[in-house]
Amino acid sequence: MPHIQSQRDLSMLKTLSAVLLVCIPCAAAAQEIAPFVGAHGATTPGSYVSAAADAPGQLDLWPDQSFHLSSGATSHAGRWHADPARGGLVLDLGGESLVFEVRNSQRLRPGGASDDGSQDLVLSETFFPGPIRLPVSGMLTYFADAATIVHCATGRTYPIAQEGDYPELEQAYLENRPGPTEPVFVTMDAMIAVREQMDGPDRLTMVAEAFGSAFPGEDCSLGNRTLDLHHAVWTITALGGIDLEPTDNLREPFMLCDTNAQTVVASVGCNTMRGGFSTSGSDLSFSQGMASTMMACPDPLSTWELRLGEVLANVTGFEIGGRSMRLLDADGARLAELRAVYLP
Repeated sequence: MPHIQSQRDLSMLKTLSAVLLVCIPCAAAAQEIAPFVGAHGATTPGSYVSAAADAPGQLDLWPDQSFHLSSGATSHAGRWHADPARGGLVLDLGGESLVFEVRNSQRLRPGGASDDGSQDLVLSETFFPGPIRLPVSGMLTYFADAATIVHCATGRTYPIAQEGDYPELEQAYLENRPGPTEPVFVTMDAMIAVREQMDGPDRLTMVAEAFGSAFPGEDCSLGNRTLDLHHAVWTITALGGIDLEPTDNLREPFMLCDTNAQTVVASVGCNTMRGGFSTSGSDLSFSQGMASTMMACPDPLSTWELRLGEVLANVTGFEIGGRSMRLLDADGARLAELRAVYLP
């Protein structure tokens, strides 16, 4: 180590060290290429921050067309594309979109915002993605005491921090993986933030704050789209451990939920049940004594129908991962398995 000649040298060294400590996360978070202005007119990779102090927000853009967006307590992550007709960038928020007009490489304006620039997002001097919290689904892989996840919404790969609900996440992977090092579809509430790494520079890392569930056989084929009860026709594939197979010349077992009318229609292929339901977050309950047509049903349909009535009477919650949905009882046990079909 060179000899420090004076207090001035020592002061300069401390200042330089402080600058380096601040800049290391910035450079590490980028991890790609130097910022450049794309054909769409915006700078990528780039961090655009709100010009209004009373309305904090940040949009991080990557050249691979992924983004992170935070606005107050709300965060999104997904894919963006350029829209030449509107001279802007369109962010896919999963079921809806948000348009930013590209004023120039330094400034983005939300669609419909006033021309005074008070709602604009302005390019930061450094690219430094801020932390975001959001529901996450992705393909988890565990190998050599380390876990990584491919985030379905963005397609980006993140290391998983060994904190929060990491033990539950690892255990779910080991119990559901189809084979060593093969990925498993999982859901969780997560934070994505820059973290130190055991080897290499700091980088964006995913923290499992609340593990959801594992869904063997699912994948990221839905992209950034989020399904809910009313977004699909749900075929019933299993009731209380009994696998259901469609019967020749009869309608396949199904359930349809209308969240506007709060009504449900369900059948295993014989009689049709109708009733009401209520839902809040992941809670779900169906009305007792549902109305039903009264046809005589041959086996196994009669057995399936009795089981369907029992299941609907005991449901207290649900969980969705990819195209799969599970109906759960008060203890979290699986009462039924369903799959979304005939999606656009």
